Amino acid sequence: FFLETSVCTAMGKKILIVLTSVDKYPDGSPTGWYLPEAVHPYYAFIEAGMDVEFCSISGVATCDPSSIEASKEDAACMKFWNDEKLKGLTLVSKKLADCDVSAYDSIFFAGGFGVMWDFPKDPAVIAAIKTAYTAGKPVAAVCHGPICFINVEVDGVSIIKDKEVTGFTNAEEGVMNKYEAVSQPSGPGSCEDAMTAAGAKFKDGGVFQPNVCVAGNILTGQNPPSAGPLAMKLIEVLK
Repeated sequence: FFLETSVCTAMGKKILIVLTSVDKYPDGSPTGWYLPEAVHPYYAFIEAGMDVEFCSISGVATCDPSSIEASKEDAACMKFWNDEKLKGLTLVSKKLADCDVSAYDSIFFAGGFGVMWDFPKDPAVIAAIKTAYTAGKPVAAVCHGPICFINVEVDGVSIIKDKEVTGFTNAEEGVMNKYEAVSQPSGPGSCEDAMTAAGAKFKDGGVFQPNVCVAGNILTGQNPPSAGPLAMKLIEVLK
């Protein structure tokens, strides 16, 4: 019953999924956006009757090859990635800077390690979040995606100050052996470190456990298993 109610009332809402355009770590090894972090939300939004569009920072986005490999047993991910039309929507898309953010009911920032090197400082990301946030529209981000919030301020105050948020944790970075890569000076700082430095109340839900935080119209998910639950929470918020 709950799902039916969500589906009926969320129908027709427009969602913009934002992907990173960074396809390499600073050391040159491949990265990009993380397959299930865009695909699981995409199908949840479509099943709720929403209109979904993809965009990226430069207009070109590469899926992290390791996420395709890790998702081989994930039916939804394989269905999406083997559909040339759907895959094509992610490979070449509109630039975020060319999107009229006010035309969408929500923005969803997908994760993947690549986001660490374009989301935090990209002027279009900061402007898009400010536009949606100040209009009272929900802004969602999953895994490394929440790094998008660290440089967004309204009236000189970080929009995540004193808010409960989550993102890929330092413990999870440790498991992936990427803490040093994302930390300064190589990266912007891990999600946990950078969001805490911005004044946020960072919530760690456990290593690779689903964890979703809602703080007003800022919604965050911790890791790949949180992508679907975050999307469902966003659908609920958009009812």
